[in-house]
Amino acid sequence: MNHKFITSVVFGLLWSLSMLAQTGVVKGRVIDAQSDEDIPFANVALLKNGEIFTGTVTDGKGHFKLDNVSTGTYSLSVSFLGYDAKEINEIEITEVERVADLKSVALSAASVSIEGVDVMATAQTVTSKIDRKSYRAEDFATASGGTAVDVLDKLPAVSVDGDGMVSVRGTSDFLVYINGKPTQTSASDILSQIPAAQIKNVEIITVPGARYDAQGKGGIINITTQKGAFDGLSVVASGMIGGTPWTNKDDVYSRQALNNNRYNTSVSLMYNKDKLSVSGALTMQSRNNKGIGIIDPYIYQHPDESVSGYPGSYYVLDGEGSRPKWYTNMMANAGLNYQVSDNAELAASYQYSKRTSGRTANYVYKAYFSDSPDGEPYDGTLQQIYNPNDIHRDGWFSNLSVDYIQNIGDQSKLSTSFIYETSNLEQTIDNKEYAYDGDRYYYDDTPDFHSFQSDDTPLDAYRFVLDYQHTFDNGNRLNTGVQPQWIRLQGEFAYDTIIGNGYWGDPSIESYDNSIDLKRDVYSAYVDYSGKTGKLNYVLGLRAEYMDQLMNVSSTEYFEYVYGYFSEIGGGRDFNQKDFQQRKFDLFPTLHVKYDINDANSLSLAASRRINRPPAKDMAPFLYRRHQEIYEMGDPLLEPEYTLNAELNYTRRFGKNNITLTGFYRGVDNAIYRVNRVAYDMGNPGGVLLRSYTNAGNQTALGAEMGMNFDLINKVKVFVGGALYDFQVIADDELLGESRDSRSTNWNIKSNASWLITAPLKLTVDYSIKSASVTPQGESLQFEALNAAINYTPEKLRGWTFSARMLDVLGTNQAGGYTAAYEGEQILLRRGYVYDYEGQIVEFGISYSFNNKKQKSQRKHISDDYF
Repeated sequence: MNHKFITSVVFGLLWSLSMLAQTGVVKGRVIDAQSDEDIPFANVALLKNGEIFTGTVTDGKGHFKLDNVSTGTYSLSVSFLGYDAKEINEIEITEVERVADLKSVALSAASVSIEGVDVMATAQTVTSKIDRKSYRAEDFATASGGTAVDVLDKLPAVSVDGDGMVSVRGTSDFLVYINGKPTQTSASDILSQIPAAQIKNVEIITVPGARYDAQGKGGIINITTQKGAFDGLSVVASGMIGGTPWTNKDDVYSRQALNNNRYNTSVSLMYNKDKLSVSGALTMQSRNNKGIGIIDPYIYQHPDESVSGYPGSYYVLDGEGSRPKWYTNMMANAGLNYQVSDNAELAASYQYSKRTSGRTANYVYKAYFSDSPDGEPYDGTLQQIYNPNDIHRDGWFSNLSVDYIQNIGDQSKLSTSFIYETSNLEQTIDNKEYAYDGDRYYYDDTPDFHSFQSDDTPLDAYRFVLDYQHTFDNGNRLNTGVQPQWIRLQGEFAYDTIIGNGYWGDPSIESYDNSIDLKRDVYSAYVDYSGKTGKLNYVLGLRAEYMDQLMNVSSTEYFEYVYGYFSEIGGGRDFNQKDFQQRKFDLFPTLHVKYDINDANSLSLAASRRINRPPAKDMAPFLYRRHQEIYEMGDPLLEPEYTLNAELNYTRRFGKNNITLTGFYRGVDNAIYRVNRVAYDMGNPGGVLLRSYTNAGNQTALGAEMGMNFDLINKVKVFVGGALYDFQVIADDELLGESRDSRSTNWNIKSNASWLITAPLKLTVDYSIKSASVTPQGESLQFEALNAAINYTPEKLRGWTFSARMLDVLGTNQAGGYTAAYEGEQILLRRGYVYDYEGQIVEFGISYSFNNKKQKSQRKHISDDYF
């Protein structure tokens, strides 16, 4: 279709809609009731039928102005920490009277602190806007000792697997924004480095508008961190320890400590004075999880391909042993906001984090040939192997951003932003094999086989944003801008083994060493138009992106050998090709519409086209030996996936309670799948599983989500969310065999209840359950967990809070499933696995907050203009 025609139609529609809406203004000034002094940065919320319609904060002189207010009757809520909130009712905007000037709104000093009952008991866990859902992190008290991953695991649309991989509605391809700024580091890597204690809100944007990057099938997760909220200096410090000391022990084979020990400590400083806000924080965390792993892979010995001498049989590898995992994390950040003038603001922030994580599989395998997967070993084929497999990941991440915003008159605004991100991730895989001869310590022996793999992937990314915003006389708004970004990633991979004489450097596999150089430039431009006409709110947008990508591979020596197992991938692949270039131009239209049926009911519709450019880890042709029986290699020929996301939301409000129903659809074209093949002449006597990636079909997810906020009884606040959807995998039958058309009905339920037992004592309980789900070549198992926390804030110890938590109360923290490779109806390989992480973990926490002046609302951050 002609791109010029599409663009003309969209802009014509935007211009037509701009003429339809007629809206009003609510304005005024907030002052101290006793001194008549201005109160800057107070919270001002305009409510309709008990729900927030719009809001702002007062400026440095206490003034506020709310634009784009449609006709109707409203109430205004004004609050400021240290003052009693005030509500003004019966504010009317009519066709004749479009301006409601409230003059002065006087607030009286509060007689109770912010820690009082009313404030804690009435705030909603989740709120909805036209394009997102926002969740209050502090309501999920059982996650407060962890990271952003732990907070996300409480949300209905989000799932976290046993290895900490985060997915949104079944896909792990999404973007992470921090305070409205995008990051380029792997989503799960960056989320695992953000302490939960520093998170204020989590926003799930499953259908982003044109202003945001089109990358990511699952949309955007925006993490809003805590910012300065005090006039003068404030200090917040906290600490936590926990574990299960009554179950601690050492692994008998490696003498590795097996425990659930964990701790974290953090301190944050915030200073606000006149036009300047400065903040900084330092957090250190450590967490161990002990567990047991059970795996039962088997490989069919194909009569035409097997070299084992047992054609038509099965090579069985039954393994079991300890599987502990751990991480340590340090994060530091600093920020500055300066009000240059009444019309200009400068902001800068810097964040640095360092993380070490890993897991060990201390498995003892029984390896043998048999006439069936469950049969007895053939005589003379049983071999027992002790196989410790260690994976260590070390990495650091830093992000520097500078923003400047300039108001141009009363109706226009120009914003600029520069972001520099740099990171380095290193990984090692240490794999040993010993002949098993009983439960004893093995590390003082020489292994029969020893391989060591390492990779190093430094990344540098630069991003510039220029955004222009204009508000028309009728209240409608036009946004347009450009967002170029440049990504540079270099990766090196080394593979070493011990040869027979005990020295490193097996010449038969030296060619596996490799490196890549990836350059990905994306040039973007966008326009969106938002407005109101009667009860209808809308945002229409169009985004254009041009990608110029080049990946260089230093070595192709083993390409023909490995990719020969995947003859269907890539057709006439050139095994000597070292440069892989892609250039693509794409258009991404977006639509958001919200209609207020009446005072208590509203409908909203959203749709957008998105793209998922494959990450470097799936493209890098590095041959990893992940486990005793698994090799994995990326494919530089991978192409982007394209996604259509659509949602229909219905919200029903009744008093302080609400319920939201969301119907959603996600269709993925050119989907990337992990493809399994059996290599009979690699690794084990009976062969190994060899994995790669390719674009091989489509995926669809069609279903519904529900979210409810309600007060069950006095002082008990409940949030319940859930999802039910049909997930289908439709792929190339030559690549994925009999699993090419997999389908399942997936569901999950997540709930969180807070009971304010007395003014200083609060109990929080959360429960989640997730169904089993199909994968392109297998299935994942059902999961459930129950957690509880209690917080005590003594009235006589102002600023102190004490907490206790129990995680996995039911001891059900278990992950599992299987993956398989097929040829017609014959299963060539099936690998089942169960990871059981022993629960009933207890944590104890303490925090102290201090400020030397009265509290006040935080300044509006520059990223609020984007989020």
